[in-house]
Amino acid sequence: MSQAPNRELCYVLKTFPYKERDLIAVMFSETRGRFSAIARNGVQSRRFGGSLDLFTCSEFEIDPKTIRIAEASDEALLSVLSAQVKHASQTLSKSFDKLSGASCINELLIRMLPPLKASSSVFKLYSNALMALETLPEDRAISIVNAFILKMTQWLGVQPSLTRCLHCEKQLNEVEGKVVYPQVDKGAWICKGCMPEHRANALSKTLILDAFHSMLNPIRKIEFQAHRDEHEQLLGFLEQHLQYFVPGFDKAPLSSIRFLKSPQLPF
Repeated sequence: MSQAPNRELCYVLKTFPYKERDLIAVMFSETRGRFSAIARNGVQSRRFGGSLDLFTCSEFEIDPKTIRIAEASDEALLSVLSAQVKHASQTLSKSFDKLSGASCINELLIRMLPPLKASSSVFKLYSNALMALETLPEDRAISIVNAFILKMTQWLGVQPSLTRCLHCEKQLNEVEGKVVYPQVDKGAWICKGCMPEHRANALSKTLILDAFHSMLNPIRKIEFQAHRDEHEQLLGFLEQHLQYFVPGFDKAPLSSIRFLKSPQLPF
């Protein structure tokens, strides 16, 4: 007995064409997690409207029967039958920084989430991150990406240690100077007093506080204090952190992250 189609609220993380008029979409739902689906005649189809646009949240009618298209995906595909748009993030495409930030977050989810693993907390985090990108000034896009990465490291269990110096264990407000020195292979930082004579890349204490608050507070309620160029440095550190602690990230860099970083900055 065949299963009846069901309706799910999903975000579209990525799409690519298949044959002449079909689309394959990487989607993310609260109940199903990350999965791949095919939309027959999805290219310029009135049946789907704008529901297959990136960063769009829609209620999709999904046929639970799986199909397999070896040349398009290693995963089994579901079929998307119809959709109704619930929220379209139209403002993201009007800002290069916001669009770059949203694209980076999508790529992070695709890389971090195992297929078909439901996570209500990550679904809400993603939804709130997109909303923050829409509503906050565009120069805060990179700060939101950093906050998203830090919260995802918590979900994965590989979050960096930000409260104390790795060596002397002094808290951030107890160490001298205005900067600390990140230790990528330890997922931590050391203070100026514990730093060897050679100087590594430094992160401001204000930036470390931003990172700490990012892990403690809802993403739309974080009051960022560090400047954008400082957050570019933090993004570079977090990228290396992912490469060191999350399997697979060392094999291929995040392609979208280059649009958020200035090439002349460290990390």
